[in-house]
Amino acid sequence: MSPSRQQGKALFLLLMMLCQVTGCIFPEKTVAEPEGPDQESPSSEPSTLSTQCMEFSGVERCWTLLVPGNVSTEQPVPLVLDLHGHGATSASQVNMSSFATLAVQEHFIVAYPQGYDSFWGLGFDGVDNDLNDVGFLTALIDSVIEDYPIDEARIYMSGWSNGCKMTQRFAVETQGVLASAGCMSGYLMTDAPASYVAPVPFMEVHGVLDTTVSYADNTAMTVYWFQNTVGFNKGAMQNLEYWADLNGCSGVVPEVITVNADYDIRGYSDCTANAEVRLMSLFSSGHNPYLSGNPTGTQSTAILWEFMSQYTLMQ
Repeated sequence: MSPSRQQGKALFLLLMMLCQVTGCIFPEKTVAEPEGPDQESPSSEPSTLSTQCMEFSGVERCWTLLVPGNVSTEQPVPLVLDLHGHGATSASQVNMSSFATLAVQEHFIVAYPQGYDSFWGLGFDGVDNDLNDVGFLTALIDSVIEDYPIDEARIYMSGWSNGCKMTQRFAVETQGVLASAGCMSGYLMTDAPASYVAPVPFMEVHGVLDTTVSYADNTAMTVYWFQNTVGFNKGAMQNLEYWADLNGCSGVVPEVITVNADYDIRGYSDCTANAEVRLMSLFSSGHNPYLSGNPTGTQSTAILWEFMSQYTLMQ
């Protein structure tokens, strides 16, 4: 990274820290809240919600599959994997994330994987489960493709907290699987491997008031329930900058995409292979930035899906 970009980012991160205390207004960049997906009439056919399982590496692994009644049995449709947080379940994620509603409106299938012991392994000491979760999620995708008309160029992954961290791990450790990724309240916990060469467009949504996975850089803090603080002590802005470097984005500081009273969106658009990166900061939200948790009623999942769904994997 060039010295000018490093200096520019340092000044910008300082400004963002001050904004959390004093508040910041950017009137020259203020734009209207982006519209969510077109509101289509719900299908008269009920959605199918089923539990499916496979044996993977000697362990039974399961997921909940949502197939809207308006999904064509012949026309290929997108697939979204939506990962729950630590201690949660696939069933709780169905009710929490709003992807079930979007699936009906936008005609796609959603798989809600279940982590082993309600947890996703992140690949380093103290935050691992000794299982190949990346392999399991890959096998899950293959299984759904075998049984349903999935457009393999439009496979996406999302998740919350521990599931968001797993989403990012999957995105950097696989090649040619995801068209894009986007998730809530989590960072990429380890460095991306050298094998990461095809940039994946990425967006994270984070509540500024999050006290579980801190929005601000908390490098000086010790988080007692994690025995290894590698990656955890990062901050949402630092995670954005890391993804910008991964995806070869240019620019000294992130551009302002949207600003209003409830949130802003910042990021980088001039990136390798158009693999943009974004951070949506919800000013009044804590660890749950979904519609089910933010007090302003911001349609955060719809905004996230609007970003993700614009990308198609180049075959």
